[in-house]
Amino acid sequence: MPTGKDEGWEEPYPTLTAAVLVCSVTPTGNSGMVWRYLLSKPVAAFKVTFSLAAKAFATSLSLCRETFFSRNMSDLQVERYQELLKNSSSVPLLDLRKLNASLPVPLPPEHAPSVLVMGASDDFIVDVQGLNETAEFYNVSPVIVEGVAHDIMLDISWEKGSRAILSWLELTR
Repeated sequence: MPTGKDEGWEEPYPTLTAAVLVCSVTPTGNSGMVWRYLLSKPVAAFKVTFSLAAKAFATSLSLCRETFFSRNMSDLQVERYQELLKNSSSVPLLDLRKLNASLPVPLPPEHAPSVLVMGASDDFIVDVQGLNETAEFYNVSPVIVEGVAHDIMLDISWEKGSRAILSWLELTR
């Protein structure tokens, strides 16, 4: 098997022409958001930490909903995704050591692909200031999808997120 381009290597995927960051950790990490939450919403800070670091979302339906989904999502739908989330990995959802080792993210190259920075109005994890920080890093305006929570593409109004992405892709052509 070839190991380098000079030996006949071909990229297995086409060149990336666009990227969508959905409710993404900021390029400097999540410590800024953690401190903002600790100072302004200490109960929310505890819940987010407990839910993600201890994977408490896997055993608490209400915490799973509050962390990832809209308030009006049915118990049945939340339970379905809760099972999938619980069974998807035996490692923590967020490995802070690995994340912190990769920070800060280097600036994108001059001719980097277009980036859509998208957030959710009802996000329990990524606040608007964090969304704005990411958008500023990529020199774009953020898109906030109204009426959805952190897991935009799994939420009950997932079509809103899909429409926002499709609209943006049409503009980037």
